[in-house]
Amino acid sequence: MFSKITNTDKLHFTFLFMSFINFIIIIFIGSVMAITIQTVCDMDSAYIFLSRISHLPKNPYSVLLISILAFLFLLVMMWIRRKQEITSVRLGVWFAAEIILCMIIMEELSFSTNAILLFVMADILLYLTSNVNRMIYMLCMIVLYLICNYEVMSRYVSMLSFMEYISVYDASMRAALSSALTTLSSLNIIVFILHMIFVVQDKLKENKHFIEMNNELKNLNEQLKEYADIREKMGETRERNRLAREIHDTLGHTLTGLSVGLDACVVTSDIDLEATKKQLRLLSETARRGLKDVRRSVDKLRPDALEHYTLKEALDKMIQEFHEVTDVSIHFVCHLPKLVFDNDEEEVIYRIIQEGMTNAVRHGKAKEIYISIAKERNILILIIEDDGIGCENIKPDFGLHHMQERVSLLQGNIRFYGSNGFVIIAEIPIREGVL
Repeated sequence: MFSKITNTDKLHFTFLFMSFINFIIIIFIGSVMAITIQTVCDMDSAYIFLSRISHLPKNPYSVLLISILAFLFLLVMMWIRRKQEITSVRLGVWFAAEIILCMIIMEELSFSTNAILLFVMADILLYLTSNVNRMIYMLCMIVLYLICNYEVMSRYVSMLSFMEYISVYDASMRAALSSALTTLSSLNIIVFILHMIFVVQDKLKENKHFIEMNNELKNLNEQLKEYADIREKMGETRERNRLAREIHDTLGHTLTGLSVGLDACVVTSDIDLEATKKQLRLLSETARRGLKDVRRSVDKLRPDALEHYTLKEALDKMIQEFHEVTDVSIHFVCHLPKLVFDNDEEEVIYRIIQEGMTNAVRHGKAKEIYISIAKERNILILIIEDDGIGCENIKPDFGLHHMQERVSLLQGNIRFYGSNGFVIIAEIPIREGVL
């Protein structure tokens, strides 16, 4: 049964027990003061009592009432604070208000007890998370605990001690009342020490939990790295297998057909020249189809230019070479000072511009190509337009379809317009951004 009691339950129990003990102490001291004054009045010994004491006593009933109300208000403040999310600054204000209430209670009771400070100290330990703040508040409370007693405070405040109140009784009654107060104060200290032990245990358990979680996270991180390595190797293996299958199926088939066809041409070249030419034309078409298949197979590989240059340098080099070969005017405007992207983003941008220029010349017969790169928030905007013949009814072929696939892999969007020349607008979310 006791094994099911958590450390948190123990903390709450000791805190509630301390609140009960402090309430009893307040009731006890206040009641002794009130009963003593009433007894003195009933026995008509006020003159003798006043001659023995150093200061006039307060109204005992107001002392009891103010002390109880202040303590109840303190409990209400603690309950409200627990129900709310309070910042560090506001938490300091709340604790200052609680200490003021403690001072009011102790002053009303003539500093006959400072047990209430241990009660507030126990509450502070429960709700301060910062070690620095905890040490500051603890030092302040310890200082208050040391100075808030009758021997010290009576030098600055006129008040009647608890011992002076009970001096009207006989020796046995004085001993009993004094022992009762000492017992209650000692019991409060014992419960406070237990509370401190449970707080330390709770912090040790919390630290142990954090260490276990940290070790678990490290283990999970190592497992994730292993899984990532395995996945990368599996991806590399799949890609190698894909290339092997494609090359075997396309290049092997093509080369076999060319080899057989060329052997046939050797035989027929001296017999039928026209048949040989016809056969060579067929072989040429077969070679072109094979080359197209091989290009399709390796199309997913990263461009060589991006392996040796930055994206900006690779684009400038590709545009210059394309211009020299085709004699097409290409106007490239980059509105960004420097392009810094992930590898997959750079490859998509490079391939779209490459395919866009190729289509502009091959299909659009363009003489002018305009390329611009800009950025709006975290979206890269790539526009390629030409002055070619355009296309009213756009049906994406392999090149355009491949562009769509590449952009969609990056969660982007691409649009085509062909009413006035041909326009490609790609919007690509970027992760690293532009530096």
